[in-house]
Amino acid sequence: MTPTTTTPTGASGGGTHAFARDGYAKAAVHELKSSDLEGAKVYGREDESIGSVSALKIGSEGRITAAVIDVGGFLGIGAHSVLVPFGDLTVLRATGGSDVRVHMDTTKDKLKAMPHHGG
Repeated sequence: MTPTTTTPTGASGGGTHAFARDGYAKAAVHELKSSDLEGAKVYGREDESIGSVSALKIGSEGRITAAVIDVGGFLGIGAHSVLVPFGDLTVLRATGGSDVRVHMDTTKDKLKAMPHHGG
């Protein structure tokens, strides 16, 4: 099960990767619930684990606007938390299942270099 990445895509031209993984399909944003994402592992551009989703920010229209990603630490202790716009995440759901994978076009070191989000 080798991850497949393609050339950067996206209307914003922000350099996001189109992440793909066998057995997973891109999740429709309107089908996602906060319980689907909170606690989910976050994977980087090389499919390496770079953190986990600890919380979500919900906008006035009830849509997810941002995610708090915990980087490093153990079981939330000593983790560096950063706030990331939800549009920077690619969420994949297992086809025929409920497993969710969250991907970002970044590295653990770049997340650790971001300002700490205190909640």
